[in-house]
Amino acid sequence: MPISSPYLKPKFMLYPKSKKGQKTLATLYLRTHYQFSTFDKSLGIKVNKNEWQFKQQEIDHHLQLNPSIKTVFSECKEKIMGAFYVLSQNQSEPTLREVIDLAFGNENKKTYSVLSVFESYIADMKKRNTLKSQQSNIIKYNSCCNHLRSFLRTEMKINDVSFNRINEQLIDNFEFYLKTKGGNGHNSSMKLLQIFRKIYKIGLNNRWTSRNAFADKKITFKDTEIEVLNETEIDLLKNYEPTKTYLQKTKDLFLFSIYSGLAYIDLQHIQFKHIEITSSAGNYIIRKKRVKTGIEYMVPLFGPLESLLNKWHANWQSLAPDTFICPKISNQKYNDYLKELMALVGIDKRVTTHIGRHTFATTIALENGVGIESVSKMLGHSKIAQTQKYAKVTSLKIERETRGLFEKLKI
Repeated sequence: MPISSPYLKPKFMLYPKSKKGQKTLATLYLRTHYQFSTFDKSLGIKVNKNEWQFKQQEIDHHLQLNPSIKTVFSECKEKIMGAFYVLSQNQSEPTLREVIDLAFGNENKKTYSVLSVFESYIADMKKRNTLKSQQSNIIKYNSCCNHLRSFLRTEMKINDVSFNRINEQLIDNFEFYLKTKGGNGHNSSMKLLQIFRKIYKIGLNNRWTSRNAFADKKITFKDTEIEVLNETEIDLLKNYEPTKTYLQKTKDLFLFSIYSGLAYIDLQHIQFKHIEITSSAGNYIIRKKRVKTGIEYMVPLFGPLESLLNKWHANWQSLAPDTFICPKISNQKYNDYLKELMALVGIDKRVTTHIGRHTFATTIALENGVGIESVSKMLGHSKIAQTQKYAKVTSLKIERETRGLFEKLKI
């Protein structure tokens, strides 16, 4: 005996449907109605439409007319009600789509479970995003999918879950898992939850779930302190002479980032055709679209940058336009070598490749009086708001900007 369900049960009706031009012969269909949704299934039985009593809504009346109708109808109804009771036992009201998929599913029919849709979405991402610069999103989605799979297996003891089984409690438990066993900080956990919510929205839009479990979920991020190098630390790095070749290359690349604001991926893609001469002052600028966003940036070729160009490429003005400017290195090795380099220099900070970009925005540009609009353009930001996170007030900035006021207010 199946366990009784507290939810309203599916209702059924039979009706004939004829093809265009057919006046009497029709195919008998079973209509299942549940949760304001309907599902029609052909029973494969031909009937005379003129003999069908449309006003007679009791199915039993028609079943008595034809035993084969009764047999097929009973089989379909049992499958549907059996699937309904199985899904209802999990303390979450199933959708008609879930019931039908379970009742009539087969090996060739796609099931709309969360992990299967997640994996399919990632596979589509890989087809669409073929550039190396686009791989970071795929890595994030893979990470979220793997965390979710591990959470379901270890915490819920299941291999997958249907969209209609996702509720507020599961989402909160997954967040807790990400922050504890998943080893993620608060902001990283929130980013993974955003990805999970995006996948969940696919199920919501396709009506594979009857309610939005994320509706009241607040995904908030904490402000983080941006790590940068100050002038003293930049001088320490410039004056340090590595004995190992790979550390020298790492130092030069990082200094190029510090004086240009270019992210790792952009450093690896700039070519000599991206260096232009301004018509007004006759100075060189680096002008290109960012690999990640496609937003154009323009960075003056400051003295330290030109010195590095001369070091890497003698007579660089005459080189082929497609020649790459910076030495090639993987991001992983770049970060590993930076840790080693900072330890030797004596800089006690958690330095990554992106710290060079942060340092340019703050220590090099903003603290030396460059306007935030210009800094935004040099960084290739689409909005000033992106640049404002760097515009924190420092004691050095206050001292420089109020120097004239000190003189004026002297007693």
